[in-house]
Amino acid sequence: MSKKRLNWKKKAITALMTVFILASFAAAVTSVVTNLASAQVEEDAQCPLDIEVRFARIPFPACYDTQTKQVVFTIENGITIDVEGAIINIIGLKKALSIESSEVVLPKTGSYTGRIDYDSRDAGVIRALKITPKVMINENEIICLEQALTIGNVPPCA
Repeated sequence: MSKKRLNWKKKAITALMTVFILASFAAAVTSVVTNLASAQVEEDAQCPLDIEVRFARIPFPACYDTQTKQVVFTIENGITIDVEGAIINIIGLKKALSIESSEVVLPKTGSYTGRIDYDSRDAGVIRALKITPKVMINENEIICLEQALTIGNVPPCA
């Protein structure tokens, strides 16, 4: 019996190459799925606590001072957690203004009166004011979008 000689000129995928290709494909698919899942988690993120931040009702929750060209508002905090900052959005007829402020610090049961420069001649009449609180939980800053305070049609200050 004669042994047939293997034909070394044929090209084929070996078992080792197949395993390597499948592992690479699995790693790529896992990476894509993980990135999509983390983006969805960030989009659906919610504050784990009810912050209980609200506008104070002294005589208006917010008003526009035409002399100083400032939006004036007062907010109060509940008893749950300290607020460590806020994102303030002022939406005018012509343009919107967004400010991230670390000056908005509210201890538990505290209040804060803010003044934001806003020129109604450039941006138009204020259609809405939105204040989104930020809190620190376990050294992580959390922006509580679902607990944002919103008021429409900010009146002039008396």
